[in-house]
Amino acid sequence: MTHRRPILIAGAVLGTLLAFAPEPARAQAPAAPTEAPKAVPDSVAMNPGPWSTELKLGLGIEQSSYSSNWSGGDQGAIAWSARTDFLAERQFSRTFNWRNEVDLAYGQTSRQRPDADNPDELKWDAAEKTTDLIFLESTGRWTLQAFADPYASFRLDSQFRDDSNPLGRLSFNPIRLKETAGLAKVFRKSETREFITRFGVGARQTIGKTIVQQDPQVTDSYSSNDGGFEWYTTMREPLAGGRIDYRGDLLVFAPLLYSGSDALEAYDAAQTALDPTHTQVDGYWRVPDVNWRNQFTSKITKVISVDLFVQLIYDKFDTAANVDLSDPIAQNDEIQRNIRLAGQFKQTLSLGVNFTVF
Repeated sequence: MTHRRPILIAGAVLGTLLAFAPEPARAQAPAAPTEAPKAVPDSVAMNPGPWSTELKLGLGIEQSSYSSNWSGGDQGAIAWSARTDFLAERQFSRTFNWRNEVDLAYGQTSRQRPDADNPDELKWDAAEKTTDLIFLESTGRWTLQAFADPYASFRLDSQFRDDSNPLGRLSFNPIRLKETAGLAKVFRKSETREFITRFGVGARQTIGKTIVQQDPQVTDSYSSNDGGFEWYTTMREPLAGGRIDYRGDLLVFAPLLYSGSDALEAYDAAQTALDPTHTQVDGYWRVPDVNWRNQFTSKITKVISVDLFVQLIYDKFDTAANVDLSDPIAQNDEIQRNIRLAGQFKQTLSLGVNFTVF
């Protein structure tokens, strides 16, 4: 039994030494977990590189047709829409980002109507425009990793066909240009997510045409300018575990100056002389313009998707109106056509084919 005593004593001594040994003697012990790296709001700015581009093409078609003796009285319709979305963005360095975006969309709908000459037959109406958009924006942002980033932006808005004038149609009318500069706050920006809000001052120019004679068509060109403050917020967020892609933007523009203000005051004075109950409209242009767009895209397959688009607009007076017409009757029609006392709402739901080219 005595030969085991040295072993027991040696084990007890070794255990005591290990228990009271300094930190270097316990280097084999597992290290304590380290704190996770701090999240960076703008991860794109931290990784300068080549151009990041994205091109999407979409086409949606819906068709229905009925015979003239259909018991339900339903009427057929053909609706189609095409859309192109292009995005090119590059982080040139850790201090400068340049983003360019182009959105083009156009769609028409044609319906079956009873033939006026033969009520027992149905005929197809001429196609009417249901979607029309030309949008281009280029934004340079100095990513200083501070509270806010200085930015400068240029924007163009128009449409392929203007059907608002009862005398006829006009192409690419009106054309709206806007230049803004200010500060942008990046709350989150990565390859798949974005939440940026910016505030600045801007100037807008409108170049338009109006019809002064119907047959043959004679047009008159006009232009207007206004300026004020802009608040613009953009967001992109994957929803439902990435199965739905949400993109939205909210634009508020508060005009302070308008080149047609004197013409509106003269218009009110003339209308009041004819009708003392006339409602003054010369201050409508000062009301802020609001444009809120929301798009939800859910892919069923690689190329087939369901798209929901919802847009809310409040523009009490469209400053793209021609307020300098010499004809009082024509001026009244033009101004009243551009007054919208209530908000405007647009919603489209489509199932279509979408291709991501690159």
